[in-house]
Amino acid sequence: MNKTVSRFVIVATLLALLAGAFAFAAPNAKASDGTFNISVYHGINGKALDLSKELPVIATVYKDGAWLAAIPLEFKDRFTADLPAGTYTIMVEAVGVGPVPSMTVGPVEIPEGVDVRLNAQLGAGGTPIIKARVK
Repeated sequence: MNKTVSRFVIVATLLALLAGAFAFAAPNAKASDGTFNISVYHGINGKALDLSKELPVIATVYKDGAWLAAIPLEFKDRFTADLPAGTYTIMVEAVGVGPVPSMTVGPVEIPEGVDVRLNAQLGAGGTPIIKARVK
């Protein structure tokens, strides 16, 4: 084999290896269907607040200013859904106690293709809060 053919084979082999490496390293992109995934976890044991352990709550969800859903949750419950992108507000009300201002999220614009994780927990001083994470 002459030097030119040899170099061509080496370069072609390296390019093929690099292309294969990039194909496996590329993240799996979600299909663009206009939605995002949300997961809401109720992680507050009501006993820490001198209430029932289950601490039942209603998470009321508004999309673009209009009521979308009311989701009942108890301690350790998780709600997961794919929702259409838009502007969201989530308000939490403890059953028998009323709205919990520190547990309101939004209004916030949520684009398609992201994963949103909301975890209800106790913050500093035992105040119920929602920690949000977007990927």
